[in-house]
Parts: sequence; C-alpha cells; structure tokens
Amino acid sequence: MDGVTEGALRQMLQRAWGWGEVRLVPLTGGHTNRSFLVHGDAPPCVARLSWAGKTATQVDREARMLALATEGLHTIAVPTIIPTLHGAGHVTTAAGQWLHVFERIEGTTGVPVGVPGASADAMRGLATLHAALARAATDTGDPVAWLLTRYRRVYSRGMPTFMHGLVREREYDAVLTHAGDCLARASTSSWASRRIQWLHGDFHAGNLLFHGARLRGVVDFDEVGQGSAWLEAAFAAFALSRDVTREDAFCFDTIAWGQSMCNYACSGSVGDVATWIARRDVLATLFCVDQVLIHLEAAQRGLWIPGPGMGFLGGWQTLLQLAQASPASAAGDASQRRTASTVASLVSAQGDPSCRQTTASSPAAD
Repeated sequence: MDGVTEGALRQMLQRAWGWGEVRLVPLTGGHTNRSFLVHGDAPPCVARLSWAGKTATQVDREARMLALATEGLHTIAVPTIIPTLHGAGHVTTAAGQWLHVFERIEGTTGVPVGVPGASADAMRGLATLHAALARAATDTGDPVAWLLTRYRRVYSRGMPTFMHGLVREREYDAVLTHAGDCLARASTSSWASRRIQWLHGDFHAGNLLFHGARLRGVVDFDEVGQGSAWLEAAFAAFALSRDVTREDAFCFDTIAWGQSMCNYACSGSVGDVATWIARRDVLATLFCVDQVLIHLEAAQRGLWIPGPGMGFLGGWQTLLQLAQASPASAAGDASQRRTASTVASLVSAQGDPSCRQTTASSPAAD
C-alpha cells in the first residue's frame, strides 16, 4: 500500500476524521491511487490514498474541477470531499501521500454490457461534464497539453522494471519516440485546436457508475488537465468500443465508435463531428499513445503490472508496429533518443468485421 499499512491508514482516519472503529475494503481497479470502501463508525464513504510524489498543484486543480463539476451537474454525481475535524480537505503521510475521503456514490462500476442506451448515456454525460468544466479559465491553446505533460513525466523516469527482459530497450525507445512524434504533430494541427478547455483526463468505463442504463456518477478526477474536448470525446468513444479480448493490437467496433461520437455531438457539443470522424485513424493512434502513457506511468510508480484486458498490450503492440514501420526507426537509437528528448524539453518549456486493427499513420500537422 505504498508504505502505509492498513492499520496505519485506519488510525489516520480515526484521528483526522474522528471516527471510531472502521473496516477497509479495497476497491479493485485504479492505476494511480489505492481506494477503499470505509465501513463501521464512518458514514458511507471512500478513502483514497495517492501515490508518493503527487504534487500540491495536482491536488488543488482536482479540487477546483470537482467544485465546478458539482455546480454544473444536476443528474450526475461527482466525488464530494468529506473534510477532516479541522476542516481540511485531506491529510498527508510522512512519505508525501495524500489521503482524501469522499462521499460514496451509489452505482455499479463500468458500462453495463448488453444494456441499450448505456454507452450513449455515458457520452451524453461527458458532454454535460465538459460544459461544466468549460467555465474554468485555461492558459494554453494546445489540444494535447495534458498528454504532453504525462509524456514528459514518463520519459523522465525510464523503462519500468517489469519491461526488462520482455522488450528490448531499443523497442521501448522507438515506441516513446513515435508517441512523442504523434503528440508533437497533434499539438500544432489546426483541426485539433478547437474547444480547448479543462478535461476529466481519464474518462473510461472504470471511472463511471451506472444504475441500469443511466449514468449516475463520474469518479477519479486525478488526471484533470487541459486540451481538446473533442479529443477526449474520441478517446472515450474508443474506450467504450474497444475489443478487450484482443491483446495483439488495438481493435474497436467502428460503428459503435462513430455512434458514440454522434451521441456526444447531439448533446449540445459545439463542433463538426464529421471533422473528427474523418480522422478516426489518427485519433486511434493518439488513443493508443494515451493508454500506453497511462499504464507506463502507473508501472513506474509500482502501482500496476500488465494484465489481460487492461488496454495496454494492444496499444503497445500497435505503436511498436507503427514505430518500426516509420522512416525514423531506420535512423538509429541516437536519433530516437534525440526526438523523444526534444518533445520532453518542449513540454518543460510549455477480428470481427466491426472490429479493426489500427494501422493509422502519425498525425500530420495541417
């Protein structure tokens, strides 16, 4: 538990929140934090312990976005912070981890399979959430700002331990280089630079709570960041339509993906959905970049190891194939390292017929 025992966590809850005996039940899923249902003398709530090294800036912006979402959403719940006895929103451990307690949101995790209208309601919910977060001022015009920030963190830490012996370092460098190139091109593309605002940053089934076909809650605002609202919508549509049984490449239901994009557009989202549907291949590659970076960062923190259906292996294989097929791969390791380093420096300064394998080329600036 990142250096904090369950007994120590119970003591922190009892001391800071004034509760008596409590029992903790670990929640499955989650690549960036450890979360628990709290039972006993506490009200219905969820305790969340962050990774060591999470910054105060990240904690503050999450709180601000949660406040905006709470004000702007009426039929969808988001986490509400339960303050400590002294009115603080959190406590910190000696290792620099942040402990938050949120009111529990009732609902079943994940989009229910075979329930008509559930995926559509998820996309409508995302559009509503975007409308609420759009009221926050932005300080960038970059459509992939939140992804570039994550890329910089991943690049700076090196290859996760679990990958040694599984892939060659040259392959790891090639994938990161290709990912950086995709992000750099998308960053300057005119078609993507629309509707820049604050985003959820990790909108997928595991962070959604349903009651039947209705979206009841959205959780885990840990990765809020700035970028294109339509790009996050495309990512959400991929997450809802991907084939979780395929690990050799990223596959998704093209019809379901297009329907999800239309559902987002029909929910009052300003923009031309046809522009984004026409760039499906480019968007699929960027989604693979997003998934690979999320999982690599979690692995670097020691919070995740590969497993079937997790969305990492298919994205990794797709990016590796694209990287090996690109002209840049023939330039050698030194060139690859320079390309990835350049992107990182830039950020520092600022099966089934309906299931297809992505063979998209890198995003082109236009």
